[in-house]
Amino acid sequence: MKKKFWHVFACVAAFPLLAASNIVNAQAIESVIGLDVDNPRAFIAAMGRLNESGATSGQTATVWANVYDGSSPATHTVVVGYNSFEDRDTAIERRNASKGWVDFQQTLVGVAQVVNTSMAVEAFREGSGWEGHGALSATLMSVTDPAEYAEAFARLVDRIDNPGSIRLMQMPFGGEGTTHVALFTAPNAAALAQYLTDMVASDDYRRFNNDVKDIRRINTVNLYQRVATFGN
Repeated sequence: MKKKFWHVFACVAAFPLLAASNIVNAQAIESVIGLDVDNPRAFIAAMGRLNESGATSGQTATVWANVYDGSSPATHTVVVGYNSFEDRDTAIERRNASKGWVDFQQTLVGVAQVVNTSMAVEAFREGSGWEGHGALSATLMSVTDPAEYAEAFARLVDRIDNPGSIRLMQMPFGGEGTTHVALFTAPNAAALAQYLTDMVASDDYRRFNNDVKDIRRINTVNLYQRVATFGN
C-alpha cells in the first residue's frame, strides 16, 4: 500500500553509525523517499514553495528522476540531507510546527505518493560533486562484513580516478535487503557511464572485486538524473 509522503517524510528514526577502522565517519544523515509522481511540475512547484516558506531551513532536499531503477517502481527519489542526527531532529521539529509544512501536505494530494523509504548514513566520502552534479549512480549491495568492505572500498577509491564524488552509505532502515550503497556522481549521464565502464574494466577494480566477492552481493545498479535541489 502506498503511504502518504508527509507521514513518512517525518518519521525516519535515528540509527547509530557503524564505525569501520581507518574510515572517517562524516555522520551525514539522509532520508531517502521513493515517490510515484503523477504531476512532476506540480510536485517541484510544491517543493519550491515549501523551501521558500522557511519550514525546511537547515536541511537540503534533492529531487532525482529515476532514469533506471531496478529496485523500485518509483518515478522520482527525494533525498533529504542533514549534517547529523541532532540537526535532523531539530529540523523536523521546526518543520512540523510550520504552516508551510501543512500547506505542502495539502498540495500533494493527487500529485505524489510514497512507495518506499529508507535511511542512509554516510560512512565514506571522497570529493564534493554530489552537491551539484547532474547524474548519480547507486550500486545497491548486501554486505556481510561492513568493516572489511569499507576498508576495501577506501583502498579502491584511493587508486582510481574520481568522476566528481564517491560516497559509501550504510542503510540501517528500509533497505529491503540492501545494507550499503556506493554512490558515484558526474556532471552528466554520459560522463558517468563512461567512467563506470572504464572503472569496472580496470585492474584496480578486479583486485577490489576479488577482495570483496565473499562478503558482497550486488542487488542492482541504478541511474538518476537531478531535477532540483532545495535548501542550503
